[in-house]
Amino acid sequence: MAEFDVKRVTPLEWAGGGAGVLAFIVSFFPWYSIDFEGFGGGSLSAWNTGFLAWFSVLLLMGAGVLVLMPHFGVEVARLPLIWLSIAGAATVFILIRWLTLPDDGGLGLGLLGDAGVDAGAGFGLIVGLLLAIVSTAAAALAFRTAPSPAPGANPAAA
Repeated sequence: MAEFDVKRVTPLEWAGGGAGVLAFIVSFFPWYSIDFEGFGGGSLSAWNTGFLAWFSVLLLMGAGVLVLMPHFGVEVARLPLIWLSIAGAATVFILIRWLTLPDDGGLGLGLLGDAGVDAGAGFGLIVGLLLAIVSTAAAALAFRTAPSPAPGANPAAA
């Protein structure tokens, strides 16, 4: 097993790993909040908001682990492509989860607003989406700067 050297981790890798760790932390914050006028309200974390929410968190955590694996001596073929695919899927899943939440996904279009109910996306969902976007952007930059296989080489062997 290779020894982990903090100095060899690139800023893009820190972004991917950090997004995974922070996504886990933020998953316990409110992803969906509802407030009944005069009766109080409640909120749900990513783990209670549905498959698209908690699976997105798991994808971001997995991407964070995957990005750091080469620094522990584990070779990952096509790492930038895999990272980009996982982080991109997490971003799309979080967006879909937001748009499918009651009250038009918390966009404030007011379907439930006339009934004295205020519902929508919570702090955790918004930060989770931002973390997914950061991880996807870092993966896209890493993919763009990744060396391409030599001409005539078998790309499956890379």
